[in-house]
Amino acid sequence: MSLFSKLCFAVFSVVLLDACAGRSHPSVADIAKDYFHVYAQRSDFDAFMSFYGEDAQFNDIIYGHHAKNKAEIANFLNWDNGEFSLNRGNKILTVTEQVTENNTVFTRGYFHPFNYNGKAMGPWLFVIVLQFDGDNKIIKQSDWINYTPRKDFLGGPNMNQQLLKQAQ
Repeated sequence: MSLFSKLCFAVFSVVLLDACAGRSHPSVADIAKDYFHVYAQRSDFDAFMSFYGEDAQFNDIIYGHHAKNKAEIANFLNWDNGEFSLNRGNKILTVTEQVTENNTVFTRGYFHPFNYNGKAMGPWLFVIVLQFDGDNKIIKQSDWINYTPRKDFLGGPNMNQQLLKQAQ
């Protein structure tokens, strides 16, 4: 066997072993863990928004907000809007449980106390449901966040109206 043949065989073997080692695309569970890690750090909004597909839908059920695409989601979640600071620690949220079913990830946790525009907020319990497409981008998100004080957050559109429209 010539040196060239041995070299080709060695390269082929390495490529084959690499493929057999299971280097595959990350699962939606892995993507969701990465998403919440970036969210918890709250330092790189561009990285955070990279998880969303262009036509992603977003519903904040309690607040009564619906965003119809990535640009509207970015506008709603804009981390540069207002003055934000953590009361202690270096992350805004903690995930306590994640359950994955097919392309959907259900996440439970809580937001840590923080200050926004000089007002103390949190802690807030949350359940966030993320649905992913075939490219592992978020295409639908539903936030259920126990905002307090309630008087500061209630008054948005009643998202139950869509149920009444469907029943007619």
